[in-house]
Amino acid sequence: MRKTKIVKIGNLFIGGDNPVIIQGMTKVPTSNILSLKKQISNMIKEGAEMVRISVIEEKDVNIIPILKKEFDIPFIADIHFNWKLAVLSINKGIDKVRINPGNIEKKYLKEIIRVAKEFNIPIRIGLNSGSIKIKDDIVSSMVKFADEIIKFFEDNNFFSLVISMKTPYVKETIECYRKISEKYNYPLHLGVTEAGSDYLGISKSVLGIGILLNEGIGDTIRVSLTAPPEEEIKVAKSILQALNLRIFEPEIISCPTCGRIKVNLNKILEKVKKEIKKIEKEHPKVKNLKIAVMGCSVNGPGEAKQADIGIAGGDKKWVLFRKGEIIGTYPEEKIVEKLIENIYTFLSIV
Repeated sequence: MRKTKIVKIGNLFIGGDNPVIIQGMTKVPTSNILSLKKQISNMIKEGAEMVRISVIEEKDVNIIPILKKEFDIPFIADIHFNWKLAVLSINKGIDKVRINPGNIEKKYLKEIIRVAKEFNIPIRIGLNSGSIKIKDDIVSSMVKFADEIIKFFEDNNFFSLVISMKTPYVKETIECYRKISEKYNYPLHLGVTEAGSDYLGISKSVLGIGILLNEGIGDTIRVSLTAPPEEEIKVAKSILQALNLRIFEPEIISCPTCGRIKVNLNKILEKVKKEIKKIEKEHPKVKNLKIAVMGCSVNGPGEAKQADIGIAGGDKKWVLFRKGEIIGTYPEEKIVEKLIENIYTFLSIV
């Protein structure tokens, strides 16, 4: 993992050896306080650790103290065009400001820097390909503009920075982050902006963010989808868990099924998931387990031997195995019950 400068954001730290933090963003007018709170609550429930809000007029700024009082997470003000809103947000207690230097003049950036220094508030330089002039190609234009803006902040003795280099395109986004990570040790906020919706939007986010994280690049992430904000948090968690960077829930290994299957794997899998959710409330350490639910002997104890515990279907029978060793055979109506019993036993000895 690439080690970056540590930056404090509210009660969290990003960079250094700190875990990659999940950020979400609200999608309703900030002044619509009831809808805003509902979205924030939904995101936190799914695992959001920081939340960004749009600040587009002065009345939005007055919401910041209300959120700070009600929720124990850092909040970020998203600022475009109007530099005064950044200053007002800092004065109202925001934990970080995201500015887009593509639409704020440098003379006004100086004033934001001055107030951020006074209140010891970090700033994210949030570059988007749509907000800068593309001269040659997206990557070189983005990196050149980033160099210019970072130098401007450093020349003004401001170093509490987070950098993002977002485009709507996977390859260009990856290349922008690779190049900027070679030049600076500021923490990086990852994301593919305007990724879209459904499978393609999710795929672009998984690839763009996941490839970079796998290379050790990235300190905080935000998945951007045309979807409810809590759905973005679910995808972000999945990316981190898939790369084994953070563990949020037990990993259930299940086969895709094929013509060999003689059991109702989907039915059993859903039962297992439901029971695991119950165990999580009593035994949080269950999240560290790898649990296999396999459809036949081919994908059973052999291919799933990396699992801590699992089950595999056969001809009207299921086998229960632990670390690849079969420990029992049971009918379908009993297999979930026996699996859960053995998970409890496993948890008591690990």
